[in-house]
Amino acid sequence: MHDTQQHPLLHEWKRLTQEGLAASRACCAAHAMVWHVRALRVANQLLADPEEDIADDDRLAAFVVAHLNIADCYADMGQPSSAAECLSCAHHKLMALLHGDTVPESLQIAASRQLHQTYAALSEHRAKHGEHPLVERALNACRAHMPVPGALLH
Repeated sequence: MHDTQQHPLLHEWKRLTQEGLAASRACCAAHAMVWHVRALRVANQLLADPEEDIADDDRLAAFVVAHLNIADCYADMGQPSSAAECLSCAHHKLMALLHGDTVPESLQIAASRQLHQTYAALSEHRAKHGEHPLVERALNACRAHMPVPGALLH
């Protein structure tokens, strides 16, 4: 098992995310946005450097959490359309990883695990802000690849 807490990039992502969350708690969405965008840059580095000794689940979790936090900031600033775009972007990246022919299996499995987070966030966004074309497209794309509840393979 990897000791990912000590990896410098993951540590930096966590620090930036904590700063952003503190700014959100202080009701300063614009300030929080700056921190979360910085955290997303680090998360993108984590995804781009597969030779680093970080679990794929941790890489993708950082990527997804950064997007969820940025979407929350947009929503807090009264920009639900930008929030929808941010959520959809993360969701489509996970779908691309899940179905990519050259994507390592471990990364596909991690993408499958994280897909539930973006699906839930998209569903919550729709419940709070109404339908949005990007949200509907992302949810429909995911539904097309999800197993039917109760279906059994024989």
